Amino acid sequence: MRAPADNETPIDEPQRERALGNVAYEAMLDLLVSGEIHPGDPIQERALAARLGLSRTPLREALHRLEGERLLERGANNRLFVRQVTVQEILEALHVRRLLEPEAAARAAGQIPQAELGALRARVQQLLEHNEPENPEHQVLDADLHGLICKYCENEMLAGIIAEVRRKTRMFSLKRLNRRLAPVCQEHLDMIGALERGDSAEAAARTAEHIDNIRASILERLARW
Repeated sequence: MRAPADNETPIDEPQRERALGNVAYEAMLDLLVSGEIHPGDPIQERALAARLGLSRTPLREALHRLEGERLLERGANNRLFVRQVTVQEILEALHVRRLLEPEAAARAAGQIPQAELGALRARVQQLLEHNEPENPEHQVLDADLHGLICKYCENEMLAGIIAEVRRKTRMFSLKRLNRRLAPVCQEHLDMIGALERGDSAEAAARTAEHIDNIRASILERLARW
């Protein structure tokens, strides 16, 4: 292992393990949210460790954390599986988001750098022009906008709770609602506009409307099943 230079702060082993555990957690979360690992799939530690290029120690730490967040669960044979998030959980999560995210948007209005919002606006408009509902940029952009609001809402606890609850809705098997591409893009543009203008009341209203529409779309889709 390379010795630290004179101007570097040595990293102790526990700190290094925590860092690797966080890397493993984020990598596993990406696999779950993207659908690369499906509800009901068994967790195979050796294969996942090789896939992520990590040792099994930080991976196990990440799996334990995800089990605590109820994204993974143990079967009768004590093996870990990807847990199926229920519709009831999704609706409850959306209810919590409806309570918290408009407040975060109101607090973030006028605080987010115009350049960052402008870049988001350009990405939304490009997504609209291409009209590709299955384009993964749709999900990435949604996460980036809501993440930016949380970053600038100036309340770390509020941001943390929102991030945790949003994971539930992102894990929902109906997350790809194809008919919602254009409406979601317009809702995002409305939110961005209010944030750019620093209009707290409008930012809160547009965010609340966005979440209400997500809920309505899920219920409409379920009614057609």
